[in-house]
Amino acid sequence: MHTNQRWTDAENHEFRRLFNKYPRDFMLIAERMNKSYNQVRSHYYNIQKRERDIKTNQNIAELKKSINIDKLRQLSIATEPEHQLIVFDLIY
Repeated sequence: MHTNQRWTDAENHEFRRLFNKYPRDFMLIAERMNKSYNQVRSHYYNIQKRERDIKTNQNIAELKKSINIDKLRQLSIATEPEHQLIVFDLIY
């Protein structure tokens, strides 16, 4: 059983190759990679989360570029307190 918590580039490459061949068959992928089912499954969901986080951060950055900051500041004064935090995050 592989005990190292970090996956090497070669292991990542092999995981992606096997995943493309056997989508979501974590048991088979684990057997082929000499890893546990939980390691392979967790690795898949960690990759998914990182990719979602990257996309979310890119979307936020694009949104920030397209916002008129002066109008947003005026809006923050006129909104409810719970919405002001969202506006504040977009400004800064």
